[in-house]
Amino acid sequence: MAGFQVDPGALRVAADAAKQAADVVRKLELGRVAELAAALPGTESAGTAGALGPHWEVARARWAEGMDSYATALTTASDDYQARDDVAAHGFGRTAGR
Repeated sequence: MAGFQVDPGALRVAADAAKQAADVVRKLELGRVAELAAALPGTESAGTAGALGPHWEVARARWAEGMDSYATALTTASDDYQARDDVAAHGFGRTAGR
């Protein structure tokens, strides 16, 4: 048999995991690394820490948004596959006993 099989339930589980990961990352305070600059006055590391904090905050937000989008796409795919499976199952049910 050619083709592939999709488990809508597994897609939902993956979507939930992606949402949970986004929620965890969203709560991280990665920008706080910039506070290291005060502890490292006059060093190259102070400047790097000062720049890294805002960069990580932007990256964190983008990553969380990306995971939310990924979760939404997985949920949509799961719903679509489930709907097609339901239609196909309903169609097979009509041919029973013929």
